[in-house]
Amino acid sequence: MKIFSYIFRPYFVIRELQKENNALKIRVVELTDENQSLWDMLEEIKEADREAMEYSSLLSTSAIGEA
Repeated sequence: MKIFSYIFRPYFVIRELQKENNALKIRVVELTDENQSLWDMLEEIKEADREAMEYSSLLSTSAIGEA
């Protein structure tokens, strides 16, 4: 009986490694998507910060004279 377990063990190990590999591929796709979303959020934050600085500078200006 032990001889069968030694013969079929490599196939079992290969199947388990393939399952783990597939799970890791799925996780990589999920993390890549999350990473891209975070980069997009960072760009939106930078744009909002730039707009806020422009708005702040407009609010802090005063009229030089009357039109």
